[in-house]
Amino acid sequence: MNLQLESSGYAVLFGLLPLLSLLFVAHIFWRKRSLRKLGNPLLVSKLIPGSGVRSYGRFCLLFSAVALTVSALLNPRFPQTVAPPAVPTADVVFVVDVSVSMLATDAPPNRLAKTRQILAQSLATLDKCRAGIVVYAAQAYPFVPLTDDLAVAASFVPAIQPGLIWQQGTKVGKAIETATFYFSSQTRGNRVVFILSDGENHDAGFEEEVRKAAAKGISVHTIGIGTEAGSNIELESGKIKTDAAGQPVRTRLEAGNLRRMAETGRGQYWPGVSTDETVRFIAQRVEAAALSVGAPPEVTGYRYLFQWLVGAALACLLFEMLLLACKKSAISTQNANVKS
Repeated sequence: MNLQLESSGYAVLFGLLPLLSLLFVAHIFWRKRSLRKLGNPLLVSKLIPGSGVRSYGRFCLLFSAVALTVSALLNPRFPQTVAPPAVPTADVVFVVDVSVSMLATDAPPNRLAKTRQILAQSLATLDKCRAGIVVYAAQAYPFVPLTDDLAVAASFVPAIQPGLIWQQGTKVGKAIETATFYFSSQTRGNRVVFILSDGENHDAGFEEEVRKAAAKGISVHTIGIGTEAGSNIELESGKIKTDAAGQPVRTRLEAGNLRRMAETGRGQYWPGVSTDETVRFIAQRVEAAALSVGAPPEVTGYRYLFQWLVGAALACLLFEMLLLACKKSAISTQNANVKS
């Protein structure tokens, strides 16, 4: 618990304490000089009770009363906090391949539609974590930033199309680099990346980007979309994509590339044949990566100390009054003795 001062502006009143000390010292010097003029100090001290230790005690009590009163004006308090229970959490980035090869029909209705199904269902099952989406082909772009609102993130999934990136190709290294930028020092839990792709790659340096991500504590899992037998690419116009010779382009799942990425990124490779099993795989990997993180403690009230300080100040004043009464009693007794 950290002590807080609610009215710290009154701290300037502590400047009175040195002033009181100086006045008391000046009074002591003046009193001693005056007593010397009356005669022998030892005789004078007997004739005037209270000119010695008792007066110092009264000053200490008055000094303490002023100090305690000023402290009470500061209104010191201890916050009473309650820490919410820790919850499992992780930050997840889905990296989605939107190259034209993802329109192949070996994962019905096509690879990209299969990817959207997996992504939408995964976002619906994740709990107590943040998720973001990166899309890539020859370039990579942030599509959905890290967000707690997974329903909003899922609403963007139907818009994932090859037309999002006009420059075609497949450079997964740029996608991993972009996904890494999602994570910062404010990342709440463990960091996980899922790459959903057919494994085609035109980037020779992709493994270096995976190593950099792994060195930052980011787990990279890969999910293969498609089959090794492959199929033709059916364009959105309904035509079959052909090469320069007019022959249909056949694309296959490059599972070897995806396995190497997962091994380098301290993750796992998963063949995305079954949507339900793939969603369970994603949920299990996220759950395994989640950390128990609690929200900052909430202040529920304060325990104030001013009443104790005021009570101590009053006690000092009462003791000072008692000493003053004793002094007056001693003077009265001595005067009575002198008369007798």
